Amino acid sequence: MLHESRTMMHAFVVAGTHSGVGKTVVAMCIAAALKRRGYEVQPFKVGPDFIDPTHYAFCGWAVNLDAFMMGEAGVKKSFLRWMWGKDVGIVEGAMGLFDGYRLTTLSSTAHIAKILGLPVILVLDAGGLSLSALAMYEGYKNFDRELDVVGVIFNGGTAFHEKLRRVFSARGHDVLGILPKREELEIGSRHLGLHLGMERRKDWRTLAEIGEEFIDIERILELSEMEFGGELSASAEDGDGGDTEVGMRIGVPFDEAFAFYYRDNLRTLSRFGELVFFSPLKGEHASASAECDLYYIGGGYPELHLHNLSGFARFIRREALEEKPIYAECGGLMLLSRGIEIDGKVKRMAGVLDIDVVFTRKLKALSYVRGEVVARNPFLAGSFRGHEFHYSYALPDDDVKFAFRVDGKGIKDGYDGALAHNTLAGYTHIHFYSADLTPLRELLTGRGRA
Repeated sequence: MLHESRTMMHAFVVAGTHSGVGKTVVAMCIAAALKRRGYEVQPFKVGPDFIDPTHYAFCGWAVNLDAFMMGEAGVKKSFLRWMWGKDVGIVEGAMGLFDGYRLTTLSSTAHIAKILGLPVILVLDAGGLSLSALAMYEGYKNFDRELDVVGVIFNGGTAFHEKLRRVFSARGHDVLGILPKREELEIGSRHLGLHLGMERRKDWRTLAEIGEEFIDIERILELSEMEFGGELSASAEDGDGGDTEVGMRIGVPFDEAFAFYYRDNLRTLSRFGELVFFSPLKGEHASASAECDLYYIGGGYPELHLHNLSGFARFIRREALEEKPIYAECGGLMLLSRGIEIDGKVKRMAGVLDIDVVFTRKLKALSYVRGEVVARNPFLAGSFRGHEFHYSYALPDDDVKFAFRVDGKGIKDGYDGALAHNTLAGYTHIHFYSADLTPLRELLTGRGRA
């Protein structure tokens, strides 16, 4: 039965002992089971990962919560805003429970759980273990006594795990599920992580059946009931800055080639106008409805779809030469380059930037990023935080101008954010909660550079 007032809700974290333990499939099964019961579920994802959030499309893509990029206040603000009108919040963790920034717990799953005051369910793969599984669980449970680890779910479970359940229960620990290996739960992966949700769509009803059969949904609801009350109401009243400030149309390419967007970034941009989503891979950029006043081109997998992006590259070049504001990150940077080289072959791109991109089979950058704006640009001022994660590197001409200095790799020698026309493109994925968007506001209201 759902709570009519929605001040009493349920929220919890699904964490893991390490990466690859099965947090995503466990959280998806729980979310699907709750959806089938009629609950309004809001998924979240700890950290900067763009891919795992796509797998919750059946109840809405997950919202990223990252203390490094958003700050503790930003994490709480985002959580409360997205929980408005929902019944259950499921926060999927990242890596191991305590794995954070530079061998600390900063921005770890444990950190997010403590910021929000949420109980933690630990996913554990007990393959190759017997009593050591209990020692492992109790180690995680007792490592930080301020953290409320309320139970465990065994992933890849077998008949042996039923015996292990009795051992855990004898020590007073809740075994909240034993999820067996199932073909329908497998998710493939590639160089940046799992396949996108839209590429490997799961039948959420099948996930719900598996969740109901193998996970104690009722007990999870009992352990996760929380009172938000005044905080939630205050967050809803605060909103995202009131009514739309500018009646602009903001184009957002969105498909298997460009899918890396933080939902809070899109929500922030919606303050400036209507978000217009279109698929370059389906040729939707050729429609008059795709012509917008501003474009936000996120990251993704353009390198996998080069043969289908020529038309979009020509389209976005025309828009850039008309001085329309374009903000692009990583995959968007690759699109705006002169060309992308893969295995010695070069595919021409938009040529908006005097940059060549070389795609490699090895990881070129993976880190959080602190940045500072060092040159006037149409979008950002001050400092910002974000992250970079890519398998390519850029070769800019000597006269390319940069807007950012970063402590990551960036495009060249610690500089990022290449400038041309009213276009700004870099490798860093910036979280807008950390950024000053005054230049964009001034541009769109006619007071800034055009």
